[in-house]
Amino acid sequence: MDGPELADEARDSPADEFTGPDTAAGETVPPEDDNRIRQALEPKAELEVDESEGAAEQYGNDALRDGPGYQEEIDDQLGARGLDHSEHDKFRLTRTNELSEAQAREVIGVRDAIKLDEGRMVTKVITPGSAQAYMKNVTKLGKDNFNPGEFRGSIARGCDTADLRSMDQLRDGLALDDGGAGWTPVPPGASEAYQLRFPAPHDMRAEPSLGAVGDQRLADHVADMAGQSQGRAWRDPFLGTGYTGGGVPEWIAESTGFPHHAEIWRMHAGGTEEAIGFFDKNEGLWKKI
Repeated sequence: MDGPELADEARDSPADEFTGPDTAAGETVPPEDDNRIRQALEPKAELEVDESEGAAEQYGNDALRDGPGYQEEIDDQLGARGLDHSEHDKFRLTRTNELSEAQAREVIGVRDAIKLDEGRMVTKVITPGSAQAYMKNVTKLGKDNFNPGEFRGSIARGCDTADLRSMDQLRDGLALDDGGAGWTPVPPGASEAYQLRFPAPHDMRAEPSLGAVGDQRLADHVADMAGQSQGRAWRDPFLGTGYTGGGVPEWIAESTGFPHHAEIWRMHAGGTEEAIGFFDKNEGLWKKI
């Protein structure tokens, strides 16, 4: 899928909006004008879980494949609407600034049919520093408060990212090439990447990433096509169509508490992966797996 300015939230597609203890300054990625993150952890009593549930991993690659992917859903929508697939792909991977009114409405109409329902697997690529911050349960990063019990920013569905197994696939599919700006969680030549994985919580509020590049008036107009109150006027590589530059549907989530047993996975360049931690909502802490 965040940064010093509006463009950088688009940069976390779906990547990272926090600076970890070992990250560079350019990786700080607050998504709003208010760059602070709430510090208070959620009360332990909000959720009761079976204490016999151990720390075994739950969300391996197979678990991500919990429904039809976006390619199948787009095919169904285009077939029902009698639209050309190759032409539509060209439209949805073009900045909304460069689309006609009719083209934009076509793209938004199809994108609006792709849903992220409660319980569907969610993924978010994060920097190694942010993975460390979560695992160490820090509540302060520099002068900013940090809540290890929350996530926010750009996210994607597991079914749409399960085939992104290499570093290049992650960078291309999620448009994580920062052009040297320093915000990417997967820099060129990276040997590993970190990913949050969890079922979408019932209280999560997330909207498709609709808008326009650097034009708030157009961004609001595009968002209005899908019934959103305000669009996002971010910078490249943002498209405003609700997809990353690699074609993966993305959503922008407001700050939301992790569900019990959300997991952090370490992905290796060769395609292997392992879970390194899980969120214990009873204690409001991340623990090692």
